[in-house]
Amino acid sequence: MDEGTIIPMLVALIGALGLKEGWNIWKKKIETSNSFKSSIREDNKNRIGELEKRIEGLYKRIEELIEDNGKLKSSLARLEERVLLTAKNRVKKKTDI
Repeated sequence: MDEGTIIPMLVALIGALGLKEGWNIWKKKIETSNSFKSSIREDNKNRIGELEKRIEGLYKRIEELIEDNGKLKSSLARLEERVLLTAKNRVKKKTDI
């Protein structure tokens, strides 16, 4: 039997026997269990929300780094080209002398 069928059976049994105090204890236990579960769910929702925000921030940062990497690669290529031209010109000057 699952919990869904046990609870109604216990409710009927406790009600039939007139054990009001037993019913109150059982009811408090169920309410406490439900409130504990709902607080855990709420806490998990908050954590998931925080993690989603952090992930979005990380994706933005990755995109910025990829863009910066492209800019740096093009700057490096221009710098290499200037170094090669400078070296080529120096070699020409030395051979002309």
